[in-house]
Parts: sequence; C-alpha cells; structure tokens
Amino acid sequence: MRRIATACALGAAAGLLGGLFGIGGGLVMVPGMVLFLAVPQHRAHATSLAAMIASSSAAVVPLALADRIDWDTGGFLLLGSMGGAYLGARVFARIPEVWLAGGFVALALASAVRMFLQGDTPGAAAAGTPGIDASWYGVIGFVVVGFAAGVLGGVLGVGGGIVFVPALVTLYGFEQHLAQGTSLAVIVPTALVATLAHSRRGQVDWRLAILLGTGGLAGGWLGARLALSLDAPLLRVLFASFLVLMALRMLWRTLRHQRELPEAEVPPAEPA
Repeated sequence: MRRIATACALGAAAGLLGGLFGIGGGLVMVPGMVLFLAVPQHRAHATSLAAMIASSSAAVVPLALADRIDWDTGGFLLLGSMGGAYLGARVFARIPEVWLAGGFVALALASAVRMFLQGDTPGAAAAGTPGIDASWYGVIGFVVVGFAAGVLGGVLGVGGGIVFVPALVTLYGFEQHLAQGTSLAVIVPTALVATLAHSRRGQVDWRLAILLGTGGLAGGWLGARLALSLDAPLLRVLFASFLVLMALRMLWRTLRHQRELPEAEVPPAEPA
C-alpha cells in the first residue's frame, strides 16, 4: 500500500512540475523511482516514458484550449523527435547503468542552471505565435532540435522538454508559455514511440507506470493551469533547487554503488 501511495504521489509531483515547466516529468520520476521505490536504473528510465504519456496528455489540454501550442512547429519537431526516440531506445540497453546515471545527473544539473538563469523572454506576445521560420534551414533546424530531444528522451527517460523549451525560446523567440505548450504536444507521441520500443524488450514496469500515470493525470492538468495563471519565477527556482538536490543524491548513490560492487564480486577466499 505504501508503494502504491508513493508511486501515485511521485506521478502527481512529476505531472505538476512537468505541466508547469513544459517538460515530460522524467527528471522527477526517474530519480524518484530509483531512490524511493528501488527500481533499477534501466527499468526506471523506460517506465518513466510510459507514465509520461498520461501526464503530458493531461497537461496539453488546458494549454491547447488557451491557444498556447504552435501546431505547425510541433509537427516539424515531431518529425525529428520520433526518429530520435526510436534510436535512443534501440541503444538504451547497451549503455552501462553508471553511464545512464551520470548522463541523467549532468542533464538535471544543466536544466537547473538554465532555470536559475532564465529570465522573462522579450519575444512574441503571450497569446500569439511568433511564426515559424519557413525557410528550408529553419525547418531543418526544428527537425534537428526534435531529433536531439528524441534521442535524449529515449536514452535518459525524459520527454525532451528540457531541449524543446530553451531551444524554442532562445533560438526562435517563442514566448515561454507557447514554447512549453508546443513542447508538451510533441512529448506525447515521442514518449509513445520510445515506450513501445522499450516495451518490446520487456523494460517497462506497466503496473508501476499505470500508478505513476494515474497521479500524473491530475498533476499534469493542474501544472498546466498554474503555468497559465501564475507568474512562476519562485517556483522555477524551487524546482531548479530540487533538481540539484536529486542529482547530487543520485550521484552519491551511484558512486557508493560502484564502490561496493567490486567487493561484492570478489569470491570468498578458500581455506588454507
């Protein structure tokens, strides 16, 4: 019963922060599963993507109703992200667990720094789209951004929002809410592709994913509503601080595990 409550609460927290910041929530679910539910690293990454389908879908609805999604840009991002997600999921099982943990720590810290430094974007108006760059190199740029985010999502169990959102804001001048809504709209099918690839290899804990997704439905919807109604610089700083703490704790756990592993593998000495 405690495990069920923990999983639902973890999914709700991931959905809330995912909907608020336009990310999939894997930055919360993966370390949460590893640290609090004792889920192996590879299984946590794959299960996170499955739960993300529900939480991101719930977050998309309020943003779509508020016209905070650029569907044209999302289509180009999706072209790259689905291929990247499939490739990332294909190479996922060949990556050592310590590399996965290290990559996740680096990703979490980089995201935290971006959130600490992020200011208001003097870009397009809050309720409109800035208009996509219709030139061939602009379209290719969207596809490349999508591919990079898809690979990271497939390998690290995150939705790719930590790539989508800053890229749309800093490279294309998107307003923050518009970037986050477009990001979440792309995350849903990207996570679905990666989940199917992981599921074929038996890497998804579907019972746990359903529990996480159940909490994520409510959390994702509420997070998106908060993103639309609140100025959230304080929440952004709190979330960045949370990422730093989770990354440092996961790093400490991984290093401790690596120190203990050689001792566990040494066979006992034979009696003289």
